[in-house]
Amino acid sequence: MSGKPGAAVVGLRMGQNHCRAYQAIEAVELRAVCDADAARARQTATELGVPVATSRFEDILADDAVRFVSVATPDQFHAEMTVAALRAGKDVLCEKPMAPTPDEVRQMVRAAEETGRALMVGQSYRFDAKYLAVKQAVGRGDVGEVYFVASDYWNNLVGVGGEGNWRNDPRIRHPFVGGCHAADLARWIAGEVAEVSALANHKAFKEQPTEDFITASFVFQSGAIGRAIVSSGCRRPFLTTLEVHGTEGSIVDGKLWKSKADKEATPLPIPQVPGPIEGETRAFVEAVLAGRPVPVDARDAALSTLVAHAVVACLRTGATMRMNPKELGFSPT
Repeated sequence: MSGKPGAAVVGLRMGQNHCRAYQAIEAVELRAVCDADAARARQTATELGVPVATSRFEDILADDAVRFVSVATPDQFHAEMTVAALRAGKDVLCEKPMAPTPDEVRQMVRAAEETGRALMVGQSYRFDAKYLAVKQAVGRGDVGEVYFVASDYWNNLVGVGGEGNWRNDPRIRHPFVGGCHAADLARWIAGEVAEVSALANHKAFKEQPTEDFITASFVFQSGAIGRAIVSSGCRRPFLTTLEVHGTEGSIVDGKLWKSKADKEATPLPIPQVPGPIEGETRAFVEAVLAGRPVPVDARDAALSTLVAHAVVACLRTGATMRMNPKELGFSPT
């Protein structure tokens, strides 16, 4: 053992990225990997030189040398594993989206608050250089007061449903919840959401049993309005976008416009940061070791996830949903 605090990664598909992130961070040791497929766990441990490989999550919980746990399993396991790890005294970085149901989201928040352990959720786009550039520009006042924000998430999940096709199982993941980056980016820029409404159809990905194109509208507490699109069956390459309009300027395609008379927009300065997964993992570890609150903490992440769940509720009921941030809830208006 190195004497450094240990990290463990659970779920070794998406979790491969978390493994590499921990190995890039000098302050921790990647001590253990865990996957339901024992052979995959052993192979990953061998390839990366990790001391412990297991198919039993209980082994991770019982390992006193493990302080940090990344939960990168399919969504239906997030709540149970995160709560168990928090109650075992671990600090947890959980992949997005938090959980398939609002109740599970709230269970995760309660566990973090009751144990005093850190829970961060991997909204990795907040650590992507091009979106950080937009956030920084808004923070500098480059666009003035934000009055409209739009974020789109164009994806195609045909043939990439995961083991057992879990990503396309409506009991586990609705496309808008899976694509919650769109709602999170909009909320990150414009603040808390007050009201949600949504429309959807089911045309492009017929094999998926839920809507495959969703457009949500938001009213923010600030008075700004927003739009988020999630598509899971589009016939185009994967793309996400973030557009911001304010009283003093507009950001489109990473460029700032200040006047309709501008002949060209000004490219935003791009911060020099690690990749998104390493960036979020590094921020998580550094905050915990310094005794600071983690970015994208339990309540912050819960609010973005609950906005996504409110969108699904709009589609089911036809009602507009009023968000209740203090109570981590939503209800029809």
